[in-house]
Amino acid sequence: MTQTAQAKVTKFADQEQVISDLRGLLQIESTSGDAGPVTDEAPFGENIRKAIDYVLDIGKRFGFRTKDVDGMCGWVEIGPEDADEMVGILAHVDTVPVSDGWNYEPFDGTVEDGKIYGRGTNDDKGPAVAALYAMKAVTDSEVPLERRIRLIVGGDEENGQWRCMKRYKETEENPTCSFSPDADYPVIFAEKGILGVRIYSNPDLQGDDLTLDSGTVINIVPSEAHAEANGQKYQTTGTPAHAMEPQKGDNALLKLGHVLQEAGVSHPFLDLLEKANVRDLNIDVSDDVSGELTFNPAVAHVDADGAELECDIRYPVTLNGEDFAERINQAVAPLGFSAEITKNVAPLYVDKNSELVQKLLGVYRDVTGDDAEPISLGGGTYARAFDNAVAFGILFPGEPNMCHQTNEYWSVDDLNANMRIMAEAIAALGAK
Repeated sequence: MTQTAQAKVTKFADQEQVISDLRGLLQIESTSGDAGPVTDEAPFGENIRKAIDYVLDIGKRFGFRTKDVDGMCGWVEIGPEDADEMVGILAHVDTVPVSDGWNYEPFDGTVEDGKIYGRGTNDDKGPAVAALYAMKAVTDSEVPLERRIRLIVGGDEENGQWRCMKRYKETEENPTCSFSPDADYPVIFAEKGILGVRIYSNPDLQGDDLTLDSGTVINIVPSEAHAEANGQKYQTTGTPAHAMEPQKGDNALLKLGHVLQEAGVSHPFLDLLEKANVRDLNIDVSDDVSGELTFNPAVAHVDADGAELECDIRYPVTLNGEDFAERINQAVAPLGFSAEITKNVAPLYVDKNSELVQKLLGVYRDVTGDDAEPISLGGGTYARAFDNAVAFGILFPGEPNMCHQTNEYWSVDDLNANMRIMAEAIAALGAK
């Protein structure tokens, strides 16, 4: 992208108006799984429907084309209505729940010391509003577009089911290319595949009297584990971390296995925990695009009826996730266990030299002056909803990630920077 093209987007809205609209969206308690009454008109809850309508109403106020898709999602569109190609911007307005410990009202949008506090400021209400105002800046600046630009707003991202995007695909037009401002800069061109694996005991498993529990979800390194063996109680604590980077945590389950073995407890499940690593399971693989496979043994339960271990695997983008079930089965069968895949989310991989990646990378470099290269990720982003889609923003390198955190915030400076980057991305991708 040239400096001349970058300079086309010059008319940005008043900052106070942007913040006011964002605060209005933050004040809608559109919590995934707890968003008020569920009806035919509000299939994910009344407040998620209100949040989708709120975004569409801003689009209508700007004079943009809009559509509600059965209360599950909606879209806002600019550009020539008869253009045969369309660029998607993927955002969502449902949020994770609020935990204790907030210093600010999580559903207010308090502005203090240059920061906007509230659940969803980062993920993903703030980016949705920034995208709307970036679209407005492009139209107000009279930037010529050859493709339509469509902000697609979902209401069911956080629980992982993505029923909103499934419905969209059933009834609406798929984008030619897309980006999702729901992750990191500069551009995430590759996201590892995600496997859920259940390792369970065969009926004739024998061992000492043992009950054990750890973890609640497979995509987090377990921070607590409990057991009772031969009349003695045991407990270990660790440090949680995201399953895409398990090395950053301290796995309480694996620690508990060592403690029990050192105490002389004998049970096949403890032997399984000894093998719960990429080397002994024969899944120590990598590729040049996205790096090494990661493995997180997380949710465990052992009682008199049997034992099972649920694990999260993030596998390299050039490999086939189905291949790992047989490898794991061969490794655990001698211990009296079997393995099955419970979830397989295919990798995302868009070539670094594609038009999409190169245009977005050019925009990022032009606006920021940062010559960073595209990156791969172990996590999964909303970009996986469509083909030829990547994650682009909103987090700049080196900044703290406040998504899902207590006192979630987005700085006003970063909001403004993201609006400019998104506006330039729209201008770049809107030209063939």
